[in-house]
Amino acid sequence: MPKFDRLLFDNGFAVGSTIYEDHYPGYGSQNHIVITLTPSQDESLSIRAIVDTGAKWCIIDPVIAEDWEKHFFNIYDPHEIVKIRGNEFKGIIAHANIALNAASSGNDLVLTARFFIPHLESHQIYAMPNFIGLDGMLNYMRFAIDPSENVIYFGKR
Repeated sequence: MPKFDRLLFDNGFAVGSTIYEDHYPGYGSQNHIVITLTPSQDESLSIRAIVDTGAKWCIIDPVIAEDWEKHFFNIYDPHEIVKIRGNEFKGIIAHANIALNAASSGNDLVLTARFFIPHLESHQIYAMPNFIGLDGMLNYMRFAIDPSENVIYFGKR
């Protein structure tokens, strides 16, 4: 059990915690906080995503978004170009109910997140990770990170 579980759970800050990975598979050696997201608690569609407080929305690979299609709602076109790691994309915004699974201890957290889904032109290739953005998800929850144990705590806002 991570050392801050009781403190954060008993005081109502967090409902659950999970271990995060330091690296996104196949995306270089740079350190990141990588956690698992599950749409509508359908674990067969779970993905890894980098926590990115500089990202406006969550961003999902368009190929994965096709698999998630039945979980998206309130879909709209933001009529703007979004830069992702220096590459410009048009796309849509879609909402999905997401579960953060309490793999270490506590309870799962389910919340609604907003995802940017890039539309690929014929000359574009999407070879980037999935991201968890500040306004897309992180602003709707409480979270704390303990890097000494690679644990992220999460709770209702």
